[in-house]
Amino acid sequence: MTHRLVRPALAALAFLFLAAHVPFLPESLEDIDSVNFALGVRDFDVALHQPHPPGYPVYIGLVKASMPLFGGSSDPASVVTALAVWSVISGALLVPLTFLLFRGMGSDERRALWAAVLVSACPLFWFTALRPLSDMAGLAVAVAAQALTAAVLTGVSGVAGDRRRLIVAGALAGIAAGIRGQTVMLTAPLLALSVIAARRVTVGTRILAVVAAAGACLLWTIPLLAANGGVGGYLAALGAQAGEDFTGVVMLWTTRTPRVAASALTNSLLWPWGSVIAGAVVVAVAAAGALRLAARQPRALILLALAFAPYAAFHLLFQETATIRYALPLVLPIAWLAATAVEMVGRRAGVAVTATLAAMLLTGGIQAARSYGSHPAPAFQAVREAAAASESLPLATHAVFRRTLDWEILQDSRNAGQERIVGYRAPHGREWLTLVERWKREPSASIALVGDPSRTDLSLFDPQGRELRGTYRWAIPERPYVGGVRPGAADRYLMRPPGWMLDRGWALSAEIGGVTAKDGGGPHAQPSLAWIRGRSEAALMLVGGRNLGGGGTATLRATHGGRTLDTWETAPGFFLRRLPIPAGTFAGIGYTPVAFTASSAAGGARVALEQFDLQPEGVPIVAYASGWHEPEYNAALATAWRWAAERSVLWVRPIGRDVTLTLAGESPLRYFDGAPDVRLTAAGQEISRFTPAADFTWEARVPAHLLDQGGGDVVIESNRWFTPASAGAADQRHLALRIYRVTVR
Repeated sequence: MTHRLVRPALAALAFLFLAAHVPFLPESLEDIDSVNFALGVRDFDVALHQPHPPGYPVYIGLVKASMPLFGGSSDPASVVTALAVWSVISGALLVPLTFLLFRGMGSDERRALWAAVLVSACPLFWFTALRPLSDMAGLAVAVAAQALTAAVLTGVSGVAGDRRRLIVAGALAGIAAGIRGQTVMLTAPLLALSVIAARRVTVGTRILAVVAAAGACLLWTIPLLAANGGVGGYLAALGAQAGEDFTGVVMLWTTRTPRVAASALTNSLLWPWGSVIAGAVVVAVAAAGALRLAARQPRALILLALAFAPYAAFHLLFQETATIRYALPLVLPIAWLAATAVEMVGRRAGVAVTATLAAMLLTGGIQAARSYGSHPAPAFQAVREAAAASESLPLATHAVFRRTLDWEILQDSRNAGQERIVGYRAPHGREWLTLVERWKREPSASIALVGDPSRTDLSLFDPQGRELRGTYRWAIPERPYVGGVRPGAADRYLMRPPGWMLDRGWALSAEIGGVTAKDGGGPHAQPSLAWIRGRSEAALMLVGGRNLGGGGTATLRATHGGRTLDTWETAPGFFLRRLPIPAGTFAGIGYTPVAFTASSAAGGARVALEQFDLQPEGVPIVAYASGWHEPEYNAALATAWRWAAERSVLWVRPIGRDVTLTLAGESPLRYFDGAPDVRLTAAGQEISRFTPAADFTWEARVPAHLLDQGGGDVVIESNRWFTPASAGAADQRHLALRIYRVTVR
């Protein structure tokens, strides 16, 4: 491509980028940050996270200033459009800006154009240009500042041009920081080097550049502090956010393990290109380009490192790399290095290679953008449908959906003229307690619930009382497009008054057990309460758990209304207790507590209550018996499970008719070189056999007569098992099958 065609090609590329995105503007907000931005456009208050600290005042100001073009900030739908449009415009501007940046670093125009094409085709870049977030706008202004300072350092322009460029670059760096604070890592190093080492710039110009940067920062800092209670009020809000960032997310700085480091590199360098394989190809080509640049233009490589390495280090160490969009700035240097390698094949072949690679990258990005613009985000769709279906029912959510609910209440009141949605503001991590208190006050009330499927606290309620009404998932792969989005998937339930509900002090899942441990609870510390709904009929109560030791044999007691229902002793290890409840025991209206306590003669007993159920006659119950290990949970994967040993037993309540047992688990091939032979038996007779070679959901019908003869025991046997101790760990458990879910019907 000749010199005179480069700039028209850039203009055409930017126009096509803009035209390809406008038809797919999102129908709703999505990430919690986007809700915070939208609330900030309506009512700026950093202390209320409108938006979240550090406040993004320039970004909010830009969107506010443009709102008359979209219908005004009083219209929630217009705010969503305005936020997204700024991302689209910024993405289109970044096409020529990346060209100017690489041209300023010493690239010829052809290579800089190829790099701009690869940047715009990158799936993460293409998709993020639609999201109602500050990432694209902040990057656009930061790259503009980088392009100017790079041109000053390499002397692309004349002396007079250098002076103007340096002053404008300083101002843009200050403005970028008010759009997105992380841009300081992109702009400050090059600006500092330009002020210190630029050859053709006077001392006065250097001073003016620093003044321009400081002045631009003051232009948004002073109003920001004034609007948020002065320096003290703002720092308090900022400190609270910093505390959440360091305790609520997985980052390499606080979790220094090889696995987290590998995940950080994969999320930051490979996934932005659409997949690990595509990313590996692009990064490998970029590595070849880095070697070529080091040999031919070492100064350009140094400038590139200065422009992006500080941000890369900050991102890898201090940001949650599972949020893939945080890696957006790293797309630029990888694209330029890849273009540098492609240049080795010659001009015509380079055009073909760049076009082919861009087309391959664009395929996934375009499909994801179309889907994104056609459907609301799962959380918003779930809340909308819950509000529409529940009529006058109050709406409860896990705390991750709280901002979603806030925004939908605003939109509903705008559309209906009044607030029709009544929502609960439940505390994070202990949301179930809000429902417990509601049902204690109003035992006949039903509640609509939008829940996070990665959470496990719904196990604290009678499963017979909840009905799944809808599941909501992203129609696109979360990585790379919305990786790390909060909230993500959602489930919608109708929660009828449960037959029982559990208060504090339980450990039915690792998540709930962690809350109990953090609170210093458990039956050995204070009574663990189960609230039982009034009933006249007989029932069966089941409670299971583990004596964790520390006090030898423990004595457990269940009491109700001052009367002991049951007392039993358990040695250290697993226990399962089944207690028949006579008719009339829980007669009455509302909920009454059964208190479970644990003690030992020697003192120091520690007991975890891992199972509970209570059902009337004829209702199936399934419980983990011998051979099952404690519940586990992986927060990063949002997955809960129990390990089964080579021989494990499920107790299924005999109800006089056949039942269907369902097991869902992980592929054993992750741990073994062949699929295991798994047998299910009851009363010594085989009822099912399977050889799982992938993730599985297995159903087995258990005949009523075998269940009766075997006393309810269903035995699961696997011919393959391992112990982590064989790989050098201290864990001596026998592990055969990792089971996610067990149900009976």
